[in-house]
Amino acid sequence: MRSLRDAVDADDHARQVALVLPEPWAFSHLTAARLYRLPLPRPWTPDEPLHVIRPTGAAQVRRAGVVGFRGLERRNLRDLRGHRVTTEAWTWADLASLDGMSLTDLVIAGDAFVARVPSLLPELHALVAGRSVRRGVRTLRQAAGLIRVGSGSPMETRARLIFAEADLVEPELNAVISGEDGQFIARADFAWRVAKVVVEYEGDQHRTDRRQWQGDIARTRLLEALGWRVIRITAADLHDARLRRELLTLLRSLVG
Repeated sequence: MRSLRDAVDADDHARQVALVLPEPWAFSHLTAARLYRLPLPRPWTPDEPLHVIRPTGAAQVRRAGVVGFRGLERRNLRDLRGHRVTTEAWTWADLASLDGMSLTDLVIAGDAFVARVPSLLPELHALVAGRSVRRGVRTLRQAAGLIRVGSGSPMETRARLIFAEADLVEPELNAVISGEDGQFIARADFAWRVAKVVVEYEGDQHRTDRRQWQGDIARTRLLEALGWRVIRITAADLHDARLRRELLTLLRSLVG
């Protein structure tokens, strides 16, 4: 079977190849993560192989553009927009066996999952606490301990991990801040409520979107009027060693 057109995304590619896969099978590992639309270290490309898992006793799929795995019988499956895939927890766990996936990458993927379904966090912990996962379990256990509900983006996760590595008091994530009358004022990326300190991560859209930029200024003004210290950070504060040290020094002086 041949397609008359090239795949335009991971969904399209998976849908085409699924027509010729021998039963039983499911998409797993990197392909399942793509189909869940997780933030991953590298963007999808048309030549990225599809990851397909079959039972332990079955022959691996041997086709150009397909990487085969075994162990389907140990994994839970679900339907995702018509795709047969491993569940969120198993997809996350299987990522640890792939080359190039760092601890930070696993935390980012886990944060993305639990941001959508907060109740998934105990399931991730339970999976890596047992004996079902065989590869990368030490890294997964470490990553599971770092995953938090409320992270709004990969860069927010990176910032949070930098704060944790510096032994700062753990902030609230996506914290709702209200006025004395209970009226909603803002939702902060990171908030140290006792110290009344807010850190806001600002991606390029905060600079290029006029409405976003104006809203940020108005929100900062409201928070400062209530006695909050607002610190706005960008990617440079996380990637540049000097700026990162200066940021952490400032936060230590404010929140401990």
